[in-house]
Amino acid sequence: MPVETSAKIAKESSLKLTARLHDEIASFLSTKKIFELVNALGSPLNVLFPTLLDENVASFRKIFEKHGLSGRIYFAHKANRSDAIPRQLATTASYIDVSSVNELRHALGSGFEASRIQATGPKNSEFMHLCLQHNIVIAVDSLQELDTLIDLAYRAGTTKKTRVLLRVSGFKNRQAKHQGKASRFGIRFDRVDEALTTLSAHGDKFSLLGFSFHLDTVSALEKAVALESCLQLVENAIEFDFNPSVINIGGGFKVNYIENGNDWSEYTSAMREAALGSRPPFTWQGSTFGLYPDKGVLRGSFNTYSFYDSSAGPAFMDEILCHQCESTGTSIANFLRENGIELWIEPGRALLDQVGITIAKVNSLKESSTGDVLVCLNMKRQDICFIDQEIFLDPIVVYQEDRFSVEDEIGVYFAGNLCLESDLVTRHETKLSSLPEPGDLVVFVNTAGYFMDFSASEAIMHPIAKKIAVERNGDCFSWCLDENYYPRLERKSVSK
Repeated sequence: MPVETSAKIAKESSLKLTARLHDEIASFLSTKKIFELVNALGSPLNVLFPTLLDENVASFRKIFEKHGLSGRIYFAHKANRSDAIPRQLATTASYIDVSSVNELRHALGSGFEASRIQATGPKNSEFMHLCLQHNIVIAVDSLQELDTLIDLAYRAGTTKKTRVLLRVSGFKNRQAKHQGKASRFGIRFDRVDEALTTLSAHGDKFSLLGFSFHLDTVSALEKAVALESCLQLVENAIEFDFNPSVINIGGGFKVNYIENGNDWSEYTSAMREAALGSRPPFTWQGSTFGLYPDKGVLRGSFNTYSFYDSSAGPAFMDEILCHQCESTGTSIANFLRENGIELWIEPGRALLDQVGITIAKVNSLKESSTGDVLVCLNMKRQDICFIDQEIFLDPIVVYQEDRFSVEDEIGVYFAGNLCLESDLVTRHETKLSSLPEPGDLVVFVNTAGYFMDFSASEAIMHPIAKKIAVERNGDCFSWCLDENYYPRLERKSVSK
């Protein structure tokens, strides 16, 4: 073993962050076909399971049906650059949300008709012009963007009315008596009437579908309050002679990454104890991810995504819809249904739950200057992180051969292949019962949503990871390059 005997051994109870793993992916990994794939296509390698998208779409659709609501599921394209994902989704009852001109082109080329596409986010003139040409629904992000869009519509000579949503921010939470989290997106709630006045003057070119928002929060209460505020805007818009029928509540439906909630609870408790100095650190150079002690009192906040959540994805959507409106005393779902308002949602991460994994080859093992065991991977942190967020999950080590397990687990860190001290793929310690060797593989689970390619780069000329799409056929698996994937379409029988 190339690691010195001074390597740190875990003596206390092991902290685990065992990832949820779809049965189909577990079966695929058990075939050990991944060794052939990585040898042929390189490390890291992103592996997608496009047909699992159908399960996620169906789960969200069941919540609409449960509440008797009509609405649309828009996939937030920015969550992954894959070709296979939008092609598969185009065969389902879902829609797609694009945030750039190239995402729009990609959506059209993946099989989405223009009527199934919505444009959101900040937009340049090129993006807006192409939206106008295809009569894409546009969520207007600012008053100035609305002015630019109107000017482009007249200059382009569009013949069909452009359907728009007004994206709103700055909602006041009357129940909690405080302003919601500040946002750089959307039109301020108290200035929406200005946008309505502008649209009224150009009714020959534009049609107001309704209102939208996307909050940077995982609070069901904050989302519900914003939704209720949009219901108020619907009533205001009627006074301007509009007939709005849509409220888009954006994304942020959360994903539950960890198998056992107790693991996450024990881990975060241990992190707080380490920050206070009441237990040894188990992170790289004692990082506490935003927590710090102040005269024996813990301050700050644990700056990370909550990797365990019992109310995630469709369940979180259900929680929002069951919220009681303060103004009407009825649930949000009831109010939407009784007033004939369509609900649109934009899941990205949640629609990609369990759809992808990232595999990296072990290059070597070494010991750091402080005695930590480093498993050096043929990948860099940017290949697996979203805006430098830590992935608090234990990766799966797939060994080329069966390995002897030690009684006391060994704590390791996974290091990247850049010439940078900061290139740690994981900055939290992972406990292993057997150390990997060069050529073994490390699998990071559930990476399709933002992790596998949002921040990917070609730093020091390391290539961006290839993607492949995998399908199950009975007991076997077939694969192709991501760009070569096209869904299998069952032939539909025609009644005579």
